[in-house]
Amino acid sequence: MTRATSAPPRVLSIVRDADVGAARDADPALDANAYAVADDVELTLVLKGRGVELGLDHVCCDGAKLSGLAVPVTEPGRDLRALIASGVRVHAVTEDLADRGIDPTALVPGIVPLTEADLAGLITTHDVTLTTCS
Repeated sequence: MTRATSAPPRVLSIVRDADVGAARDADPALDANAYAVADDVELTLVLKGRGVELGLDHVCCDGAKLSGLAVPVTEPGRDLRALIASGVRVHAVTEDLADRGIDPTALVPGIVPLTEADLAGLITTHDVTLTTCS
């Protein structure tokens, strides 16, 4: 099957790991997806494994200081809200949420739960699949 040249490529980005609250300005896996928004792609982001923790609406991390300077703390919820607002579809794998005792209602609004079986279907319908870890 070939696609019309005018249609943007469909990119599926799977974030499989998380380091919520790490001392850095942005989560590298989510940051990379933000750049995809600037390109002409149809992006779908899936949070899988520990990556589902990035989807929590309220992650409590106290800011720290090192030698009197504030150390940045990632705020994945803010980054995900921006991606969702820009039209990116964001999903979290239900089995991984259940394994971690995370209720889907605790996720950033706009994140849609999907099953492993649904993820398999997404992989077959996208032109490119990327897997990243933070």
